[in-house]
Amino acid sequence: MKKLQYIYLTVLSVFALACTDNPLEDLEGTDWQKERNIVSVLVEGQIGTAIIERNLDDAKIKIFAKLENIADISKVEIKNIQLAYGASTVNGAGTTLDLTSGTAIISVISGAGQSLDWEVSVSPFKSDLEGSWYVGDVRMYCNMFTWESWGWEKNESIFGYLPELGPEWDNEIIFAVEGADEKGNPFGTYEHTGGNDGLYGNFGDTSKSWDFNERFRKIPKGKGTWLRDFERNVVVITDANKVEHELELEVLTETGEVVLKSELPYLADLFSWTDTDWSFEELAHMSNPMWYVLTKDRVLQTGNSISGLTVKDQVGDTVIDNDAKIITVTIEDNGADISMITLENLGLSFGASANVSEGETLDFSSSNTTSIIVSSEVGESVTWIIKLQVDIDLSDVSIAGTWTISEIGIYSDLFSWESWGWEKTELLNNYLPNVSAELDNTITFTVDGKNAEGEPYGTFENNAGTDGAYGNFVSDDASWPETDFNSRYRKVPTTAGTWIINEEKVIITDAGGVEYTLDIEVNTQTEIALSTELEYKSELFDWGVSNYSFEETAHMSKKMWYNLIK
Repeated sequence: MKKLQYIYLTVLSVFALACTDNPLEDLEGTDWQKERNIVSVLVEGQIGTAIIERNLDDAKIKIFAKLENIADISKVEIKNIQLAYGASTVNGAGTTLDLTSGTAIISVISGAGQSLDWEVSVSPFKSDLEGSWYVGDVRMYCNMFTWESWGWEKNESIFGYLPELGPEWDNEIIFAVEGADEKGNPFGTYEHTGGNDGLYGNFGDTSKSWDFNERFRKIPKGKGTWLRDFERNVVVITDANKVEHELELEVLTETGEVVLKSELPYLADLFSWTDTDWSFEELAHMSNPMWYVLTKDRVLQTGNSISGLTVKDQVGDTVIDNDAKIITVTIEDNGADISMITLENLGLSFGASANVSEGETLDFSSSNTTSIIVSSEVGESVTWIIKLQVDIDLSDVSIAGTWTISEIGIYSDLFSWESWGWEKTELLNNYLPNVSAELDNTITFTVDGKNAEGEPYGTFENNAGTDGAYGNFVSDDASWPETDFNSRYRKVPTTAGTWIINEEKVIITDAGGVEYTLDIEVNTQTEIALSTELEYKSELFDWGVSNYSFEETAHMSKKMWYNLIK
């Protein structure tokens, strides 16, 4: 059956051919070959792909070349030329063009015999990369689980994560064109300098033992070579150790900048949910890609921060409050003259300057503070307050620590100079019950250091107890001629303030600048009293009033004290 079908088809084919005089007649000869296009051309010294443009008989080819690499501009060799099917030219590979005037003609003849002159022009090549560049930014993209409904993404400057990267800002990156390969890809020499300071940024944080240089150092230091691969749109930089770094190129025509981008290993599976340092996770695991933004003009920095500061004989870490612009350092208690403390190290924002330099001395004689003015590269200045603490033995400061108020007492002299007179001590809350709210308060004296005279000082806080209230020195006896005694007995301020010990007295200054001076009486290591003299008003004693509680409270009390226990 299959054999019969084959015979039938063969007969039909012969019959069909018999109905046509010559079915291949239209394809024979060259009359149909009318194309006169040049598909591609590569000449001596050419860099990049030739720009081929044709509008009917207006046919032009623009070639860019490194002219100094052309031996004789009147005899520029055609390295390769590709024409449309069936077309021909006398200007084949191996022939030369006279480009002395800047232009030459390549005549292309179609298979049908029609001619078209192509005007070839040559212009000096200027690479997108050629010249000197500065670092405009170094950035990364972080994919924080965007495939989840709760995920998010970030585009961040790495400078904000790694302060030690700062020296990269003034680095200069130079691309010099030397020629082109057989595909017209430009190549040349490469140099990445350390800028004016001769330093390269560190993709790490020494204080945290972070080192991401292998991950992010995609533009190598020092000298090397480069190649622009047009087909893949990448720049291949080969460093002095013959290591290749492939970077995707993007030209930002509006800003005149270029971007060199590199893919990074995306390591989301290594993300640690127990590590609270999100910056580490973003840098180490969640970033991909990263890129350099290169600019022709160096970017002047606005930073005027102090990133680190140490002084002579310092103990412990420096505490930096960036928001308040306050830095606190602690030194040994070695009797040093605090008006001449040597500044040993000063770390500033990149490009910033200060009114003091390392090796100079700082004067802390005024309230144990001094100031440093830091100015950015663009001239924006800010004043930083530097506080000095002295690392003293807390056992030498009798009031150091947190204490509970055990009692508030008064001493009354009821004409003791008379034979019938007497004296007494009483709990003040027996006269003024509202004082009792003070008895669950705690008082904290934090030692910050010593001043130039060797006097301990620090911060003070009177903490309202479990009832959240402070005592009120007011009588609830409406029969008293006077009921409000806060001005007489409030000798320990509420809330917070500062303190300093002068001899056996502590001077507490509240937030409003009001000073309270109290004597320190040490009973044991866990019990002290803060006492003060009261204005003695015996001349106001009213013999006609038999309310001795009022008289003792208002007139006859000479001394009061807070008993504090640990």
